[in-house]
Amino acid sequence: MKGKAACHDELRSFCESVPLVDCHDHSAAAGPKYTDPIAVVTSGYFHSDLLSASSEADMAVLGDASRSLQERWPVLERAWKRTCHTGYAQVTRRVLEHFYDENELTLAALERMSERLLDLSDETTFDRILEEANIAVRLENVQPDPRQVISGAARLAPRSRLVFPAPAYHRVTAHDAVQANVAPLGRRVTTLDEYVDALRELVSAYKAFGAVAIKDQSAYSRSLEYGNPTRAAAEEVFNWFMEDPRRSAAYPDGVRPLDDYLFHALMRIARDLDLPVQIHTGHMAGIRNDIVKTNAAGLTRLIELHRDVRFDLFHANWPYSGDILYLVKNYPNVTIDFCWANIIDPIYCRNLFKQALSAVPHGKVHGYGSDFGGSADRAWAHAQIARDNIAIALSDMVDLGWLGLDEAKEVSRAWLFDNANEFFGLGL
Repeated sequence: MKGKAACHDELRSFCESVPLVDCHDHSAAAGPKYTDPIAVVTSGYFHSDLLSASSEADMAVLGDASRSLQERWPVLERAWKRTCHTGYAQVTRRVLEHFYDENELTLAALERMSERLLDLSDETTFDRILEEANIAVRLENVQPDPRQVISGAARLAPRSRLVFPAPAYHRVTAHDAVQANVAPLGRRVTTLDEYVDALRELVSAYKAFGAVAIKDQSAYSRSLEYGNPTRAAAEEVFNWFMEDPRRSAAYPDGVRPLDDYLFHALMRIARDLDLPVQIHTGHMAGIRNDIVKTNAAGLTRLIELHRDVRFDLFHANWPYSGDILYLVKNYPNVTIDFCWANIIDPIYCRNLFKQALSAVPHGKVHGYGSDFGGSADRAWAHAQIARDNIAIALSDMVDLGWLGLDEAKEVSRAWLFDNANEFFGLGL
């Protein structure tokens, strides 16, 4: 992708030189060892576009590596022809071209790829690709054994910083889930207060290990509109299932007062430990999702209440651009994070980068997060697209006379590295 502005090429080259803070990823370890070239094509988020353009039956055929390439190719070809221009497809195109020297997706290309499939389970290869992408550090939303985090023995993928995974700790619905959450601390709890104390100890242990944020993606299963229930209302739910381990409250409605209360408790813990809170907003992985419940506007009351908590709102709230701009402009404790969004909808992001420059302080924008799991090849491609989007957007603004080229370089560096480095206290 190439911009039309006179300064585009110089600005794009500058963006390439800037190291990246990958604000959101899911690599628990080095990635997969590819054994099937079709898996190279269909892996990651492109799987969703292919499914949206075909069917579950077709996707089952594509995923069946016991079938020959020749048998599966017509199914892939049909789906590819209907999806090949999306942002997700751009990732696949760039992976094929850069790592396999293939400019077109054909059966012959797949057969050639079979002889040179990447082994991303090899840490040296994995790290080499991250180095090539100039990714300095990655914030990892993964699930290591909490016991190993507490002991300091947990092992992360290369270039990783841990974030605390919040959802399982506030959406508890039964006695056994509560006890499982606190078991790594070597204790049992019997009251709501004891459980909140345990959460504070656990998050503190994660921070001592090196965690730099708290991450929550509860929008997949509930609305982002958190109420502010009384302790008594939350305790009633908690006591009901704690006094009888055979009971289980229905999620999300049956446990809503407790879920909301514990989420607020985690916000107070984040405040006290000075940990930013990353929240999934906007688009969700997969298909057939309810987008209404994920609009960041639902967080307004939470943001108003917890003014000393720093919120990093994910995925540029796609497709609700106006709402995210309003929140970032109006609340000092809110930043916009473009993780994943650069490949969900590249045009949306280019336009939103321009709007963000003109509407919100540019120091409140985080421009890149790969949001893949183990796919360093796709993280590389995503990084290229993010740099393209920023370079095109900012060079267009230079042509408009909004800012000068040197200022555009300063902004691009802030969006790719400086802002996140400071916000998360990475010390790079």
